[in-house]
Amino acid sequence: MFRRRDPNLLSQYLCRFCGERIAWGAIVRVLRVDPDTPGYQVNESYAHLDCLRRVVRPGVELTFHRHWAGKGPLPDDSGDIDGQPCAVCAEAIAAPELVRLRLQRPAGTVKAPEFDEQSLPFHFECLAAVSTSQLS
Repeated sequence: MFRRRDPNLLSQYLCRFCGERIAWGAIVRVLRVDPDTPGYQVNESYAHLDCLRRVVRPGVELTFHRHWAGKGPLPDDSGDIDGQPCAVCAEAIAAPELVRLRLQRPAGTVKAPEFDEQSLPFHFECLAAVSTSQLS
């Protein structure tokens, strides 16, 4: 068994933005983690890194500046979200319209998953407009 995945190997996951299969080297795990959603109902999808870069507006950097060791709880992401405009349209977001997406890049081995991550705020309508998945 290999300790790391081949970055050119196609995963079974489809990109939330283009609908194509994603190679392991370009995969970004996308978690919708709204505060009122219980942890067992977290919506998980995947995306190509390049597709994600095309979706967010210019000026939004994908730095993946936090590290998560893969064990609960998730790190606090309020600094990425609080008071920040929508990552697509750059307008302020009212609390009922806020969708929090936690973006994670794999950083660990296959058997001990770890992630570099960051969070982005979206309007529900903006996210639904750029997504191909039915559950935004």
